[in-house]
Amino acid sequence: MKYLLLIINITIALVFASCSSENNSTEKQKSKPIDNTKVSYVYQDDAQTKSIKNKGATIVKIATINLGKALNRAVKEEGAENAIDFCNHNAISITDSLANAEGVTIRRLAKKNRNPENETNPVESKIYKQYIVEWLSNKTLKSKIAINENGNPVYYKPIILNKKCLTCHGIPGETMPENIAAKIKELYPNDKAIDFKDKQPRGMWAVTFNKINIGKK
Repeated sequence: MKYLLLIINITIALVFASCSSENNSTEKQKSKPIDNTKVSYVYQDDAQTKSIKNKGATIVKIATINLGKALNRAVKEEGAENAIDFCNHNAISITDSLANAEGVTIRRLAKKNRNPENETNPVESKIYKQYIVEWLSNKTLKSKIAINENGNPVYYKPIILNKKCLTCHGIPGETMPENIAAKIKELYPNDKAIDFKDKQPRGMWAVTFNKINIGKK
């Protein structure tokens, strides 16, 4: 009889433990935030879409060349340490001049940013996350077009680092010289744009075509 009661008590205890575990699991699932952010991509291959892709690619190429020339000039004239400050304070004005000429908005976006103005919003974060997943899967990263909240098409293209970029965005003490790392820490104590490796996505370009309206999401 005592043996039977012992078996019954153990069974009850296991049942309660199982229920408690299920409740805890359910509570964790409830507390986990659900990402309901939606991205409205443009998948059409019509003339307008091709025009946006070609124009976006050209603008990004010109912007990249202009920034590269300005940075190289700053390094030669002021040295690598001082060029860090030059790049961060002048990059936006360089891209803005091109944006005004083309009637678009140009941004360089990054989750691990040096300039907080380059932070991604929820939609942009989701697009960038998709790029990271594709990169980790060894897929070729291609440009994307999405529609923003105003119905404007936005051309996205990932920013891929090369070995030269690692001087300012690499691993301190390894691919990033100690003096550069110290200067970045001094100028930008909250900097997140380091510890990258060669051929790794650092962020993405976003070119918004403000004069084109495809329709709100």
